Amino acid sequence: MRVVVIGSGGLLGTAFRTAVREFPAITEALFPGRRELDITEQVQVERYLESNRPDAVVNAAALMPADLCERHPDIAYRTHALGARWVSRTCARLGALPIYISTDFVFDGVSSTPYGPDSATSPLLTYGVTKLAGEHETRLGSSRHIVARTAGLFGPTPSSASARPCFVGRILGMAHAGKPLSIVDSIVMSPTYTVDLARMTLALALDEPSSGTYHVVNSGSASWYELAEAAVELAGYDVPISRAQPQDHVDAPRPSYTPLIGGLPGWAGQLQRPWRSALAEYVGQPAPVLVPH
Repeated sequence: MRVVVIGSGGLLGTAFRTAVREFPAITEALFPGRRELDITEQVQVERYLESNRPDAVVNAAALMPADLCERHPDIAYRTHALGARWVSRTCARLGALPIYISTDFVFDGVSSTPYGPDSATSPLLTYGVTKLAGEHETRLGSSRHIVARTAGLFGPTPSSASARPCFVGRILGMAHAGKPLSIVDSIVMSPTYTVDLARMTLALALDEPSSGTYHVVNSGSASWYELAEAAVELAGYDVPISRAQPQDHVDAPRPSYTPLIGGLPGWAGQLQRPWRSALAEYVGQPAPVLVPH
């Protein structure tokens, strides 16, 4: 199988570079940079995919952080929605499988129970609105597709000089420096290790279950405070951690409760594990922890 991963320079792209080595059935994996494939440019998307003829395309492109989408909704729409349209329609012509990486932000967070793949969507932020549009474009563009929703990502930092560590990486950096931590405890989600996300997504691509929407997360749920507390404990740091209120300076409110549930089929389901187990793997890696500026 030949796989193309769009968004290769980000947190997810980095994880896919790691995970793809674990799947011998993937004979070639292509990770185009933005100069090769700018997902906001229709012609570039079509030319790249037509010239490389992949069997599956992982669309992990995203405009992040979420507040950036509030300030640039036009770019968010082109990246998340129109980009998904061009990828999906081109895949349909080539006989390739489009896999769209989506988000728990398609939900409003007012539920008292976790969200399943068929739960009603109602995004609060431009990020979630445009990601939901991308889901629709993926489904409309190709009858053969996978929409993979995920949440609460942590994982290895991209190698680019401008890359910022994930939430857990920043927390460990501050703990390493002996700084006290104040973390929001009112937002609950499904913490997910990016390498596990990549593993489960690639397993779905290889097994190719029925087209549809899947929640590709580590099992269980936690608040950002609980995730930080667990990471600091696993790393062996002794720093005070207090509960904080949601930040007042964000451009739009975050959904407060978005745990995702829904069993994954086949191989992907076998790879799904509790988030604490995945966090222990991430924290135990020998890579240096970056201290935020």
